Amino acid sequence: MYVVFILIVSIYNVFILSTTALPITCPSSTGEWCQTKEIAAICGVTEQCTSFVWKTTADNDRVNFTIYYESLCADCRQFTITQVWFAYQAVIDIVNLTFIPYGNAHEVYRPETQLYQFYCQHGSDECYANLIHTCAIASYPDIHQHMPFLYCMDSTFGDVETVAKQCARNTSIDFEKVATCTNSRTGNQLQHIYAVQTEQTKPADAFVPYVTLNGNHTDEIQDLAQTDLIALLCKTYKGSNPPARCKKTK
Repeated sequence: MYVVFILIVSIYNVFILSTTALPITCPSSTGEWCQTKEIAAICGVTEQCTSFVWKTTADNDRVNFTIYYESLCADCRQFTITQVWFAYQAVIDIVNLTFIPYGNAHEVYRPETQLYQFYCQHGSDECYANLIHTCAIASYPDIHQHMPFLYCMDSTFGDVETVAKQCARNTSIDFEKVATCTNSRTGNQLQHIYAVQTEQTKPADAFVPYVTLNGNHTDEIQDLAQTDLIALLCKTYKGSNPPARCKKTK
């Protein structure tokens, strides 16, 4: 079973950043954003292109659910622990589940280093944890690989790197692979892509976690997601083969 994600991993595995690679320009015309997977990744719209332009007929019934969050936000962690994790276990077969670890951070491009500097709501530890999440998703794009790792980090408190290493061991993630990404220009660019996608989707004054359902956000969607995510996903799913858990919600 293959689950469609934002395949920014293509950047990590294929696109080798040179000393002049940052910043990368996204075309000003939105009509050009889905021309190639590389352009879509740079513009931070791979999920949308996959869902609405490239998507095959076989996947048309899947529900696209995206979570914009920050790694040390108490409400975000609670959402993952009490809603997302159980939805993943129960109904992942009908969902394209996407994590965008950035939240209410902001970025500044530094020409002298050709890197982005990030400032996070909960300080430098959160910026580091966001980057770990970003690189884990890029290095292990399969939801069944990175979801347990993200859940472990969200449900374990302590020093960010210590927790990340512990969770990596517990979920068969190679932390050195993730760490190499976090210390690279590639990791910096991947975080920038999430910044762009967040800024294009989430209003600046909106709290996190902020969610979209099939590309849409409403107060009703937000409220239902935070109170009964499984029911929301089951209600939205229009396919002919709902998982057993959905049948129980009717």
